[in-house]
Amino acid sequence: MNLKAYTKAIVQVLVTVLSAIAAVYTNGVSAQEWVNIAIIGAGALSVFTAPNVPGAAYTKSILAAITAGLVVLTSAVTGGIQFPELVQIVIAAAGALGVYVFKNEPELGVHD
Repeated sequence: MNLKAYTKAIVQVLVTVLSAIAAVYTNGVSAQEWVNIAIIGAGALSVFTAPNVPGAAYTKSILAAITAGLVVLTSAVTGGIQFPELVQIVIAAAGALGVYVFKNEPELGVHD
């Protein structure tokens, strides 16, 4: 198995883990922060399952950006954006940028 073919998904999984760690270390994990972690985790799954073909070159990046947007939206409408949620938003946005920047290495003739 070529792990370089899964770089974008690995980035998004790391973002999920970092968002959970950030929530724990900033204030403990509130219900709102658990929802953000769940959204980012679902984003990691969507990035993993999205096609890895030339015709869908930006699909993974768009899914990661939607995930970051949902974290912002959820934080904004469920009591306002506090510092722990702001940290999660920054991590999710950085993750979306990372999914865009890092390229998957093609596997068996399939291109990213």
